[in-house]
Amino acid sequence: MKVQYKALLALAVLGLALALMGWGLIQLSTLRGTVNAAGIPVGGAIVRVQGSSDYALTDAEGRFTLPVAPFSGERHVTAWAEGYFISHTAGAPLSEITLLLRAHPIEDNLEYAFVSPVLHPDVEGACVRCHASRSGDPNAPLPVDEWHLDAHSGSATNPRFLSLYNGTTLTGELGALTQYQFDTELGIDVPLPDQPDVGFRLDYPESNGVCATCHAPVLALEQPTTADPNTAVGVAAEGVTCDLCHKIAAVRLDVSGLPSANLPGVESLEFLRPPDGEQIFFGPYDDTPGDDVYLALQSESQFCAACHTGTFWGVSMYNSFGEWLASPYSDPVSGRTCQDCHMPTLGVTTFVDLPPDVTQFVPERDPHTIFSHRMPGAGDLNLLQATAQVTVDAERVGDNLNVSVTVTNTGAGHSIPTDNPLRNLILLVEARDANGQPLAFTEGATIPEWGGVGDPDAGYYAGLPGILYAKILADFYTGELPTAAYWRQTRLVSDNRIAALASDVSNYTFELPAGAGAVTVEARLYLRRAFIDLMAAKGWETPDILMEQVVRVVP
Repeated sequence: MKVQYKALLALAVLGLALALMGWGLIQLSTLRGTVNAAGIPVGGAIVRVQGSSDYALTDAEGRFTLPVAPFSGERHVTAWAEGYFISHTAGAPLSEITLLLRAHPIEDNLEYAFVSPVLHPDVEGACVRCHASRSGDPNAPLPVDEWHLDAHSGSATNPRFLSLYNGTTLTGELGALTQYQFDTELGIDVPLPDQPDVGFRLDYPESNGVCATCHAPVLALEQPTTADPNTAVGVAAEGVTCDLCHKIAAVRLDVSGLPSANLPGVESLEFLRPPDGEQIFFGPYDDTPGDDVYLALQSESQFCAACHTGTFWGVSMYNSFGEWLASPYSDPVSGRTCQDCHMPTLGVTTFVDLPPDVTQFVPERDPHTIFSHRMPGAGDLNLLQATAQVTVDAERVGDNLNVSVTVTNTGAGHSIPTDNPLRNLILLVEARDANGQPLAFTEGATIPEWGGVGDPDAGYYAGLPGILYAKILADFYTGELPTAAYWRQTRLVSDNRIAALASDVSNYTFELPAGAGAVTVEARLYLRRAFIDLMAAKGWETPDILMEQVVRVVP
């Protein structure tokens, strides 16, 4: 499908070029030649001028004709076909060109040692040699520098993750082990209610679980059902590291289009790691010669599916990919991919910064074809502020002020909030008179208990006018609600999160005293990374992020 799209695009570009040539505005040159592998012609190969949109497909005899606009400077021509590394020829003449393809390995090498962009800077092929700023600028728009700032690089060492996994506070204080009792009706041990602390290892001290299959995937590849994230060192401690992603060859999806619930994280990924002494990198370009192989999957949402879909005990926990798949964003013509939002373009024209001893040709590229590895997510203010829209309608009706607030998911291709079921959005609504005094709230939606019972100035909003949007789970045995121990068996109690492009409307009534004057209505929408009582118990000092704020003055 990608090749067909590219062929149509090439025809369009060629048609425009021919039209301009007919008008006498440009003169096209013609590159001709053949593509073969081990002396055998290769049909269907993509041949292009490196870094440009000019390309052609070879015929059954491996021949191609590529009209290109003339330009000054060095010119490289590349070729790629399924099953081969990307090839190139330098200083191509305008006559016959022969491009030789080399087959890449087809068997995964289980003994391959992943290369770290941090620990192995002197290893040939290490990402840091060419894809990091040589000036040391930590904010450089180059893949390794951006990856350092991205949450994926810290997935194995994230303090909140480890404190939840181990059952500790951020300062390392270990909680009490979960107590169980035998249920004669069920015939199994079940947790007692009102456990004081939360942690996977407090519930299952003899098990490591499958958390590492997403959080420490290099470690989990060797031991998918027994890997302990606490033991991740070296490359494994780099979380979702560069070399790992660029060794992914395919994602296993079932008939539903989702990964199997029984194959979490890396278990739903197929890797192709090279034999000793060789290298291979899968990437989104078909014109980067060397050890690179073009993989359309890298630009498709399915690439993210394995670690952004997760079902525990038959209940969906993480499902941003499934939510995208069920939304209009998954439409192949009019939709958008995960990468469109989470790997945005930055306007740069290259993604390399070569060392002085490397003389490799680096073409200038269309900035719309180079994507950021910063991968903004739930902690990115700019992304969050472009996610939702809040509108406020208010009118005086007798002695009352009636307020209607609409929250629309305008920018996320999945529900908001998504993935981790501890996340919640909080909509707060308040009305004040002309003197700044709050109006008495008489009717409408209020924040539930899990919004925090306590001082509103400290973020404890239970009972205030507004909505808390979240997936609410209850412990299957104890009934605790909402439970933060979502690795136990749970049941879904409610889910009022806002789906892609959907809206939620809530209504509020405030009492209008005589002489209230002009009334100000304010609606604020916050993202909270976890339920506030859990954050307090764990010592997670993670402030709420203000996504939207709307002020409406009612004369």
